Amino acid sequence: MQSSLEKLRKFFRLEHENHYANTAVIGGLANILDFWIGEARLDQIPEDLIQSTGTTLRAYEGQDPTGRAEALAALWKQVLARFPEETPARKPAGDPPPSPAPVVPEEKPATATAEAAKAPPKPAPASPAHNPAAPAARQKPGQAAGQPGSGTSKRPIALNASLTVLSGVGPRHAAMLARLGITTLGDMLYNYPRRYDDYSSLKPIRDLFYGQAVTVIGTVTFTEARKTRNGRMHIFEAVITDGTGSLRLTFFNQPWLANRIKDGDALSVSGKVEQYLGRLVMNSPDWEPVEVENLHTNRIVPVYTLTQNVVQKWLRKLMHQVVTYWAPKLTDHLPETIRKAADLPDLGTALLQVHWPASQEKLHAARRRLAFDEIFFLQMGVLRQRRDWLAVPGRVFEVDDDWLAARLGSLPFPLTGAQQRAVADLRSDLKSGRPMNRLLQGDVGSGKTVVAALGAAVVSHGGAQTAIMRSEEHT
Repeated sequence: MQSSLEKLRKFFRLEHENHYANTAVIGGLANILDFWIGEARLDQIPEDLIQSTGTTLRAYEGQDPTGRAEALAALWKQVLARFPEETPARKPAGDPPPSPAPVVPEEKPATATAEAAKAPPKPAPASPAHNPAAPAARQKPGQAAGQPGSGTSKRPIALNASLTVLSGVGPRHAAMLARLGITTLGDMLYNYPRRYDDYSSLKPIRDLFYGQAVTVIGTVTFTEARKTRNGRMHIFEAVITDGTGSLRLTFFNQPWLANRIKDGDALSVSGKVEQYLGRLVMNSPDWEPVEVENLHTNRIVPVYTLTQNVVQKWLRKLMHQVVTYWAPKLTDHLPETIRKAADLPDLGTALLQVHWPASQEKLHAARRRLAFDEIFFLQMGVLRQRRDWLAVPGRVFEVDDDWLAARLGSLPFPLTGAQQRAVADLRSDLKSGRPMNRLLQGDVGSGKTVVAALGAAVVSHGGAQTAIMRSEEHT
């Protein structure tokens, strides 16, 4: 049996052992779909079975334990009908599984799956092979690393683990990160930087020009806080220099900056270069204290959104641990043929480069890949809605040729060929028993109204109501 189906069986078995409490996976059984669907497609599981699995698991949370058991049993029956096992280990015929257990072949308890959802024990400091970004299950005696259940398990289900599995992150830190919408390791992968400090191509202040959006680094040489003449606005100004020139920074209605930015501070500022009285200025730029270690990396450094009591350096270190460990282990949901045709990097590379770009070109390629994914999944959702909508039976509206000929004969003009084809399409749709979704397009005076009226007449003849809305533009 394919590995994706084996994993599905383990989740179902664990759910049965948990009495269908929807706790086999952190956050609910439906959370496995984020990675399982891509893996199932790589295993060439039929699309209808994949969609059936998705529908069942998405509805799982809203059911009672009995309904959940029946849903999993029915789904697994579909799986076995398509992928029968060569030597299924079933119970004797006289000993049926206890209700409401799903009909899942017996196997040893999926300890690796269960343990992946638990916080691992804190490692000893002397363990150099430990990666704090990898939530580890307990390793059984004699079990090699990399096998299911070992401390280096690559199964993406571990991305549903709480942030407290990370070294140095306790409940208090996890609560702070939750304010940023980060509650699991998987959330961290998709917590994109809000901007970047490009230390690979820093520009000296003397080379700046009007209208340029840049990041520059300098030392504060002057600060001043004041109010406007009417007293309604606070203005804080600072001047930074890098030895080649000076740049004035202006902040509006942020009086607290007087306690945050002091003479002698080294700042990284990003914004649009403007001009005032012949001097270069930046109005309300993004800024942060310069981290000395970043100045010597000569690379593009991510800057993340923060919240109270969360500092950039700590969050950046945490993000680096998780992203560099887990991004390469993701299963790409896009086939290689599509990636090559669209000139896209794989998912793991895109996530690594969007967090820690090696160059502006690779950052652009990563953003393009992730934007492609957003549009792709949006389109998939639209197609799924359309499929579900078309699956709903519709009323049949059918008329014979004589009836239609009588209506056409009452018109003061014959229909054109295009109009006749449009009417034929409408008749075909209305008698198909499926919901019709047509857009009738044509130039002004092309006869759209008469085609719409004939379609409405067919529906009215079938005993249903119709409405025609007409919009007129007046110049």
